Amino acid sequence: MGFPLSYDIVAPQMRSLQKLEAALQRLDLRWEVIDTTARIVCPGEAAGFLHTLDQTRTAFATLAQEMVEHIATTHLGNRLGDLASRAQVAIDILVRNLFERTADVGFIATDGPLVAFVEAAGDSGDPDTATLLRRRLQEYRAKYTVYDDILLLDAYAHPLLGLEDQQVSEALIAQEPAWWRGAMDRPGYGEHYGASAWYPGEGDLLLYVHRVASAQGRACGVVVLRFGLHSELESIFADLRDPEDRVALLLVDGSDRVIASSKPAEFSVGEFLATGSLQSLDARPCTHRGHDYLAQARTTRGYQGYQGLPWRAVALVRLDAAFKGEQGTPDSAAGAAQHIGAGAGGAQAPVETAGMEVDDPMLRAIVERARAIEEGLTRVIWNGKVAESAVSAGSSIHAVFDQIGRTGKDTIAVFDGAIQELRGLLLAGRRAEMKAHAGLAVRIMDRNLYERANDCRWWALSEELAHALTDIQARGAPEQSAAAAQRAAQILAHLNSLYTVYRRVALFDRQGRVVAVSCDANTLPADLQLDADLVRRTLALQGAQAYAVSPMLPQALADGLPAYVYCAALRTAPGGPVVGGIALAFNCATELKAMLRDALPQGQAVRGFFTDAQGRVLASADEDGPDAAEGGVPPVLPFVADMARAAVPTGAAGRQPGPAGKTPSVATASAMPATAQRVRWQGQDYLAGVAASTGYREFKRDDGYREPVYSVLLMPVQPAVASSSALALPQSSVNGAGGNVRRYGVVACGALLLAIDSVHVQQAMSAARLVQVPGPAQLAGMLEIAHEGSTRMAPAYDACRIAGLSALADPRRAVAVVVTSQGRPVVLLVERLVGVVSQDSVHPVPGSVSAHAPWITGILSDRGSGQAIVYVVDPNGLDARWAPLPPEVLAAPSASGTAAELPMQR
Repeated sequence: MGFPLSYDIVAPQMRSLQKLEAALQRLDLRWEVIDTTARIVCPGEAAGFLHTLDQTRTAFATLAQEMVEHIATTHLGNRLGDLASRAQVAIDILVRNLFERTADVGFIATDGPLVAFVEAAGDSGDPDTATLLRRRLQEYRAKYTVYDDILLLDAYAHPLLGLEDQQVSEALIAQEPAWWRGAMDRPGYGEHYGASAWYPGEGDLLLYVHRVASAQGRACGVVVLRFGLHSELESIFADLRDPEDRVALLLVDGSDRVIASSKPAEFSVGEFLATGSLQSLDARPCTHRGHDYLAQARTTRGYQGYQGLPWRAVALVRLDAAFKGEQGTPDSAAGAAQHIGAGAGGAQAPVETAGMEVDDPMLRAIVERARAIEEGLTRVIWNGKVAESAVSAGSSIHAVFDQIGRTGKDTIAVFDGAIQELRGLLLAGRRAEMKAHAGLAVRIMDRNLYERANDCRWWALSEELAHALTDIQARGAPEQSAAAAQRAAQILAHLNSLYTVYRRVALFDRQGRVVAVSCDANTLPADLQLDADLVRRTLALQGAQAYAVSPMLPQALADGLPAYVYCAALRTAPGGPVVGGIALAFNCATELKAMLRDALPQGQAVRGFFTDAQGRVLASADEDGPDAAEGGVPPVLPFVADMARAAVPTGAAGRQPGPAGKTPSVATASAMPATAQRVRWQGQDYLAGVAASTGYREFKRDDGYREPVYSVLLMPVQPAVASSSALALPQSSVNGAGGNVRRYGVVACGALLLAIDSVHVQQAMSAARLVQVPGPAQLAGMLEIAHEGSTRMAPAYDACRIAGLSALADPRRAVAVVVTSQGRPVVLLVERLVGVVSQDSVHPVPGSVSAHAPWITGILSDRGSGQAIVYVVDPNGLDARWAPLPPEVLAAPSASGTAAELPMQR
């Protein structure tokens, strides 16, 4: 056999695939032995089926090779898909985070106290100024914990102030970096990665820089935010670690130099990967330090036009460990189906995804061809068993048929097992993909909302807003109050223009009355009052780190749409009395939808939702989702509530931040890992990828804020085809007086079983070459058959229509049974061949049946419990009267199962 690359990669690593290939080769040899034996020992009797047997053998050999290839390809595709998902999630999460940094550095560069300090070049004449500003920057860093340091530089790149006193020294006065002039001459942020003279001995660092301009527009210095890149990547890598910890995750630059590694013992920071190994990754392994790896590298898909630095994330797994989950399967190739991978690693398939399958064109083709092989074997066996009565007892053909029957059964069993494994592998790949993308959606949300909690607390430290709010509430000074409100609205408008994720930003007084908004004030109700509970909690906040968040409910600040409102208390001085608060209405309708859409697998019909713990939909990726219509009742995904109740630890359901509600980060982070399960919703079966919000850094972990949110991705799936147990036919009986034993071929039309005496049967054959012709409703067409040493066209009748059942959906896919009717050949089209039984007596039919259908002449039954009722058909009576069976017969023709799903009885 000539196999593709996927087989060469996978087969040496997987005993189960090797065993399947060996089992198929043994079966092929058995068929060759049967064919040779039949040609030698009974050439005359075998002449009628050797052609069919040859075709079946050829089809078997071809399909066996393709089956092994497709299983290997699917195993490899699952593993590469898993690696690609991890790499894509890693780089996209990082780039979204870095996008926020570009906004931060631009905003802090306009901070009033900071600008004044830099403009004065650090020499204000007041020794407390630097101390106060350092405290302010420390407050900033306490909220935006992604930064390791904040550094202020004068117009000559000399450090003025950092978070720590020892940072500013003569030793740090170094030569201007290469990017310095560009930063001073142009507005906008700068993003730079490399060693810095300001941080000697600390290796490569990621810095965000922005010039600081005076009120007159003169560039007087630069603010530098040092991003904690390595701690951030450690967090991302930890989130994406596989259960067996086999996958290495790397961040590499454009030269394939390792910037960060989850496995530094295998891939060291600063090390170069093999030249060109990541330039055109496909299924081929790459080599590093003498080991072969499967690898996938991904660049960012970008976020709002931002692409970041030319970095890529790489996921790698050693080839000798890539398929360990598939090892240890039973010796039987068919048993491999019981060890289907639950993910790319290949653990056993979970029960929550049993009974479903995903659509795959290649699998459909394999199933169709396997069914054709099974049908060919069934026809050979059925024809042979029917013809046994005409063959002498000592003929070798009996042993040949026995071998065909046993080998056919084994062949079908191996194919069934391999097909089940394929179904499981395809489902496993989809499960891994859905889990990865559900996790991506909720991580995007957690990191985005982390920024919202930071924004409200930082903006609440604005002295200008606090003084404006105090002036607005001043009694007896309406002109002062109006001017202060206008000034506050201008500040809020500037903030909102920089941070467009908010529908509105507002100030409110101690009574909860909105006194200034960033935009569209004329569309809000006069004397708008915020929710009393939200106001009460905001006014009670202690310290600059505390904040309050509303539940996601319709909010006036969001034009009546459901939204989170983030609030922090305003004070005129640190530790002073609360004069009111700032409220940031997050634009959930737009932003959450965008997060979901960015997280969906590309090119697939997947729906995405965020829900609360009760399954109430908070946002949808659908174009006409529940978030798009004001006042609409959101749908509920009830299965989410069941998962939430089973997974969320006790005590983690509080909603608001604060010391009293603080719980360890581990409890929330481990509440519910991403999962993929079968669910049914609105009449459709889905594979649901579900992941719980576990927070980010201190957000939702150590700050006391608890708002359970779940990302839910739904992929339509099909119920798996259920295999029914065999229908019990009447037992062969040969004890009748005189030994008048008759052999009957049993066929199925829907749930109706019909028996035809072997003396009337010429052969069963394929109806694929049926030619449609005009005629009565029961006439399906004409079929060319072998007859008396030549060929002729015979009429083919739909036996289902004759019996009064629905017509065959596709007569060409039916089984054609050639019978003798009134001395001439006639074809009966049936759904399936069922078996062959021998009987020495036939029970009479009820009078109602014989009156309706004289072509039914008896009933085969041994009156055993659970035995099927089989009606004997006399082909000679078919033309007498085209009358269907009575309704009571069609309603309950058998005692168990559906005949159309019965296996061949041998």
